Amino acid sequence: MGYAAPPMDEQQFKARIEKIHSHLKMYDYYQLLNLKEDADVGQIRRQFHRMALSMHPDRFAAHPDTDLRKKVYAVYKQVTEAYRVLMNPEQRRGYDEALERGEKRVGRKKRKVSRMVRPEQALTQVQAKKFYRLAMDAERRGDIKSARINYKFAMDLEGEHPMLLERLAALDTVEE
Repeated sequence: MGYAAPPMDEQQFKARIEKIHSHLKMYDYYQLLNLKEDADVGQIRRQFHRMALSMHPDRFAAHPDTDLRKKVYAVYKQVTEAYRVLMNPEQRRGYDEALERGEKRVGRKKRKVSRMVRPEQALTQVQAKKFYRLAMDAERRGDIKSARINYKFAMDLEGEHPMLLERLAALDTVEE
């Protein structure tokens, strides 16, 4: 798929994107979509689709100007955010309240991405990790003797790792 020319000439389009991009943080969602604050759902939808047709990032995927592609993407991303917020009545009410306080964008709280880290990843030796997993499996089955042996094998390979020492100490409190 090749680059599809924008509906206006290249220089006009580039100037438009440059202007919008340079003031992106200053526009509220209504200004960005060129809407009045009392715009209804139909007006919001039409305006979004009009803008999306002219500046969808897929239209510029093959454009030779990398900087322009990045700016089009940034503008489109914010236009999409504005559309989603203004189309949702509850979010729109919250946004209108935030706008009265001078906030131009909805504050999306960044969620911490928690990666599930397996305890054996703290070990460096591949074989020690294997014995650790075997020990954990044995512990879950209630086979304390096998768990102890496998933790000790892991320690022989890894050294006195605090995690292994902790697991062995925990097993000392369990009766076989």
